[in-house]
Amino acid sequence: MFYAIIPYWYDMEIVNMDKAGRIVIPGAIRKKLKLNEGSKLLIADVKNDLLVMKKINVEDLAEQLEKDFKNIDINAVVGKVQSDIKEKIREKHSSIFG
Repeated sequence: MFYAIIPYWYDMEIVNMDKAGRIVIPGAIRKKLKLNEGSKLLIADVKNDLLVMKKINVEDLAEQLEKDFKNIDINAVVGKVQSDIKEKIREKHSSIFG
């Protein structure tokens, strides 16, 4: 049963999605999480029809990424990715690229 995977202390409500794919986050949850117009949410399709939404702060995320990539040469990473993509294309279409 679906409810068996969600602890009873979680705030839950059933919501509908409109034609445009929008859902309304219930007011009590918006208030509790301090969600306002323009708040950023990350949504992930976990598995078995389970979606997870997480409130994110873009500035905090950018700050963390800056720290995480402080000692990494981004241009080298981009170059490696581009090289790998080109190699995959050559392998997949070897008859064209010989």
